Amino acid sequence: MARLRPLSLAVAVALTAFTEAATAQTVLLRVVSSETSEPIFGAIAHLVADAGAVVRSVLTDEQGRALFTSTPAARYRLRAEMIGMTTLDTEPFDVTSLTSAVHELRLVPRPVGLAGIDVNAGRRACSPRPAEEGRALAVVWDEARKALTAAALTELQGLYRYQTMRFERDELGDGVVNQSESRNEGIRRAPFETLPPADLVERGFVRRVGTELVYYAPDANVLLSNEFTGSHCFRLVEGPEGVDVVGIGFEPLERRRGVTDIEGTMWVDRGTAELRWLDYAYFNLDLPVDAEAGGQVTFQRTPSGRWIVPDWWIEMPILEGRVLGDGSRRAQLAGMRRGGGRVLDVIEGGGRSLGGFSARGGIEGLVIDSAGQPVVGARVGIVGWNQEAFTDSLGAFSLLGLGGGEYAVWYVGPQAAAHGLLPPPVDRSVIPGEVLFFKVSAPTERELLREVCRGRAPSGGASLAGRVVDLQGQPMPHVVVRATWPAPRPAGAPAPAITVRRRLEATTREDGTYSLCDLPRGPTLDVSTIANGEEVGAGRLTIGAREAGAIRELRHEDGIP
Repeated sequence: MARLRPLSLAVAVALTAFTEAATAQTVLLRVVSSETSEPIFGAIAHLVADAGAVVRSVLTDEQGRALFTSTPAARYRLRAEMIGMTTLDTEPFDVTSLTSAVHELRLVPRPVGLAGIDVNAGRRACSPRPAEEGRALAVVWDEARKALTAAALTELQGLYRYQTMRFERDELGDGVVNQSESRNEGIRRAPFETLPPADLVERGFVRRVGTELVYYAPDANVLLSNEFTGSHCFRLVEGPEGVDVVGIGFEPLERRRGVTDIEGTMWVDRGTAELRWLDYAYFNLDLPVDAEAGGQVTFQRTPSGRWIVPDWWIEMPILEGRVLGDGSRRAQLAGMRRGGGRVLDVIEGGGRSLGGFSARGGIEGLVIDSAGQPVVGARVGIVGWNQEAFTDSLGAFSLLGLGGGEYAVWYVGPQAAAHGLLPPPVDRSVIPGEVLFFKVSAPTERELLREVCRGRAPSGGASLAGRVVDLQGQPMPHVVVRATWPAPRPAGAPAPAITVRRRLEATTREDGTYSLCDLPRGPTLDVSTIANGEEVGAGRLTIGAREAGAIRELRHEDGIP
């Protein structure tokens, strides 16, 4: 009898499998646009059980079709969603052993309305489960979730294969920068690999393997998982100055001894509601030196509507042992290492390349101030191109997808950008398939003022530069900015009956910016704006003897702030 038990079990399993196959059917959903009736490629389609749980999810193909095969007999409904469109469900339907199901959903384009979201309105404490906490947070999270879901399904379904490269850059304490790049051999199923969500949440994102620390980055599956959303709290975050994004900030609900977690922000475009990038830092990182570590993961929507991760990096401290006078060893910070990768080529099923990756290069780098600190929110671009980027919390930027050749890279900090002060561009060469790295030292206010008046201050006088705006903060072109001051009186000369005043004027450019050069240092300047022949907004300003000048925004009719 003991020998028959395994055979009986095997027979029972086989019969059960046969019965399920006989009753399983196919469910087909076609997703189209309500405006054009054209199929929607890359929409997220869900098979939803009668109780409300999502049974399976897939992305629609070029024909807008989502196919759910081997569907057991039961009652279901279908759901389709896409960024920038309404989410729709079918009416409930039954799948039986005799019938398959074919349905169609017509999605309606709709403005998402993130531009009007105020992160401070009705602000609540950081709370878990972002889909359930506050209307504004739930709206932003819902759009980010769609992009994350599409990225996760693209990887799960194996819709793309990737050719990738890895890079490693060490910035050592003595100013030396060592950089290496290597193209990964073969084709990968996923741009980068990490551990399962439950493992990362339970055991941490940083592990010690022998004498080395191994850092793991979160992917879309991790950020979407119940383990992650249940162990972290979320809140809305205002974007960096000059960047039209809104953030979903997250942090661990508790600090656990010996477990390194992550905190950070997912940044969503206010205009398109598309997920742009994720900044994160390692939380509760146990190191023998005072140092931090973190990383970034970017997201990109392909023309088909599918989502991929085109590049990612992790920045971590480099530790080295130091022998003390008593023979003991102590760890010290030797520098920082940024390691990561980027996609060189994306290959669809059948071997067709999406193009635009492998033959392209790029420019990336860091913008720092005179003290060596990162400049956050600086704009970086290329002369003659409409592509531009903003530096992140570490002062880093990336301009990818460039062909080989010479480029003039311009950059400007948030304060200087507000007043139209652009430092001279930097010439750099790009080699196809490679990414050039360089560090930019943002000019000081003194350097900017000298640059804006280079060759226009023959006596070495001071500068006054900035922008003229109206009461709503909009730039005002073709407005005259006038500065007047009392003429100097020769030593010993009697005071004149009428004070003689000198004057200097400039007209604002199309963007409202102006510059007055060769102004005197010391005397009080009366500054006014003149529009339509009417002089208004008078104010006073004094430039010190050691100052290069001043940067001021003039509000027409308000005077100098």
